[in-house]
Amino acid sequence: MSNFSRLFFREWKNLFANKTIRNVLFIVPIIYLTLFGFLYSEKKVMNIPTVMVDADQTELSRELYRAFEADKTFKITSIVGTEDEAMRLVDKGEANIALLIPADLEKNVKSGRPAEVLTVIDGSNMMISNTAVRAASTVVKSVAAGATLKKMEAMGSWGEEGKNLFTGIDFRYRVLYNPTFSYMSFMVFGLTGTVLQQVLFLGIALSVAQQKEEGTWKETLASHSFFAITASKLLPYLLVGTFNVFLGFTLLLKGFEIPYYGSTLDLMLVATAFNLAVLAIGYAISFFSKDQLQATQIAMMIAVPSFMLSGFTWPLASMPTAVAAIGKSLPLTYFLDGVREILSKGHGLSYVAYDVGVLGFMTLLGLFLAYVTYLLQTRKNKEVVAETTTV
Repeated sequence: MSNFSRLFFREWKNLFANKTIRNVLFIVPIIYLTLFGFLYSEKKVMNIPTVMVDADQTELSRELYRAFEADKTFKITSIVGTEDEAMRLVDKGEANIALLIPADLEKNVKSGRPAEVLTVIDGSNMMISNTAVRAASTVVKSVAAGATLKKMEAMGSWGEEGKNLFTGIDFRYRVLYNPTFSYMSFMVFGLTGTVLQQVLFLGIALSVAQQKEEGTWKETLASHSFFAITASKLLPYLLVGTFNVFLGFTLLLKGFEIPYYGSTLDLMLVATAFNLAVLAIGYAISFFSKDQLQATQIAMMIAVPSFMLSGFTWPLASMPTAVAAIGKSLPLTYFLDGVREILSKGHGLSYVAYDVGVLGFMTLLGLFLAYVTYLLQTRKNKEVVAETTTV
């Protein structure tokens, strides 16, 4: 057997002998592909929250309502009396679409005068805005075509003569927050958050695991309190993470001149809450992991699919319930929502209070899990020392 063959078969044997490497190569891809398959199982964006203003209150406006309800792209969550009320719901994020039906729509259609329906769309998520524009246009044109056929049938006019009876309902739309459909203003923010999270996850996850491999972890547990260990571990990474956020968004907003509308100070406050949540979860992972390889594996299991599951490129409302629940358990979901609210929409901290609150809860949960593991490991070390002394 040649030297190459011996090396090949030895490495092949090691590949299957090492459980961690075996899981990374064979189990993780299946998990990811299954997850992504369920993620896009609806095949298109559906159930976009929609608010409706019906100032016409006629059979034609009700027909428009039924048509939007029948199209699974939209989910009419509320009907309000004025455009201002509808805009408030869109601004607060309680609806992504506002369907505005003007007064005298049916009267204008019947008399042949210009008639139009306006759709106002939240453009901060391009997957939603692109889908909504196409779907709303199709729905309005279908209703207009149906009205034309009814009119022609009632008057018995077909062919060239019937063309004069064409019923036109013009579809108009207005896109808020990203009216030019710029991918630079949309995708870059999401990718930046993903990179920042991944770097921080890996850094902190390897921190304790490295000491375990070096054999210094037991000594650290025995001679320092949980608070001292935690502060010394998290603070350096928090400072680096904050610097990376500042540097990264300065590069994007100033260097590449991406338009933004909110306060960068508010962004840094949300970013700090995000960094703390990521660090706390990564810290807990490091406590659980027996070595750096396992810590890396677990951290990557969380970090890699986060962007896909965050609702940034595929709305949470269009995901299966179980997959959406996973997305809602990830810190990146709330950070990217905060970035959109502040930079894309120009909103203040009151609009991201929920996001900051959830990130704070994740921080406490991660630290609690790390503390429980610390107590268990400390007790185990004491028992080992006691047994050694007895012997």
